[in-house]
Amino acid sequence: MRLGGTFLFGGILLDVEIIVLIIGLALLHMNLGLRAILTDYIHINKIKIILLVLIRISSIEIGRYLLELLL
Repeated sequence: MRLGGTFLFGGILLDVEIIVLIIGLALLHMNLGLRAILTDYIHINKIKIILLVLIRISSIEIGRYLLELLL
């Protein structure tokens, strides 16, 4: 019984790590994609800087909410 519980607990931790990795990669992909679109199509520097800050804040907030949902 103890060995089975250990394997079950290890499997759950492995699944959580994979989910966190997938969420992190999805957020990174979103962040890089939005930055690329922004730098290609927005040419006014003040607006570009403001939008880059908003992208960074939104990716931090989305990551925080997803981790709260997970935990």
